[in-house]
Amino acid sequence: MTHNILLSSREKRLLRRLAAGKTDQEIASKLGGTLKQISEQRTRLLNKIGIRSETEIIEAAVRLAPWRRKT
Repeated sequence: MTHNILLSSREKRLLRRLAAGKTDQEIASKLGGTLKQISEQRTRLLNKIGIRSETEIIEAAVRLAPWRRKT
């Protein structure tokens, strides 16, 4: 996985939701778009950041799209 990857705010939101175990349908209803669009975005994002397995999603989210801390 490359460490100098810049993600758009939408890609970060998508990655966080994937890390939380949300389905493409759940993500589509929250972020907008169709199930097909989210599926395609998921594929492009995972390819972009070099994820080869579902278990790497959480690590990538922590590193590239950290959750905001509640204060």
